[in-house]
Amino acid sequence: MEKEIHKYLTIEKESISELVVDRSRFIAHSFSVTYQEMVREKILQIQSLYPDASHWCYAWRLGHNPPLEFSTDAGEPHGTAGRPILGSLLRSNLTNLLVIVTRYFGGKKLGVRGLINAYQQAAEMVLESSGIIEKELTAEFVLTINPTSFQLMVNQLIYFCRSKKYLELNPNLGKIRFRVPLHRLHETFAFLELKKKEEFLLNWERCDNQ
Repeated sequence: MEKEIHKYLTIEKESISELVVDRSRFIAHSFSVTYQEMVREKILQIQSLYPDASHWCYAWRLGHNPPLEFSTDAGEPHGTAGRPILGSLLRSNLTNLLVIVTRYFGGKKLGVRGLINAYQQAAEMVLESSGIIEKELTAEFVLTINPTSFQLMVNQLIYFCRSKKYLELNPNLGKIRFRVPLHRLHETFAFLELKKKEEFLLNWERCDNQ
């Protein structure tokens, strides 16, 4: 029987670093992410921050057992950008993070090996400045709340979760996103089903990758 995993490694903080190779600038950003919508938001954020960049190459990993992962060369020659960035995440066994490396072309082609080395080094630099931390695995849920019960449901969730830091509120849409440790999963299912029967909840769904 496989041992159940309750912890994972990820970055301690979001960071930025820059590498210059033959006048080409490689600006690397690291982000903590827990779902794909967050990934898309961060990519759009970087693209609007550097609208005139030559390339926005990135890799991400989400979840566990096994993690979802993705990388893209974003117009660079095949295998020269996304895979080297992803390789840096894999070597440190990290998940729930996104690394984007923005390139400004400096006028001189670096060649396949030069690009691989540059993107890999840029990714490793930003990971080093981000630090690594061990975190407890959580399950993530999105709730659709009866509008008349929104604040009451928030209060009950704060009590259930023992902290408000695990809650992400969107009262305009009547949505609450929250996380609980995996060892409380069955307890959470029972809690949510009870609140649905009591008509505090219109619907709930688990939205992590498990």
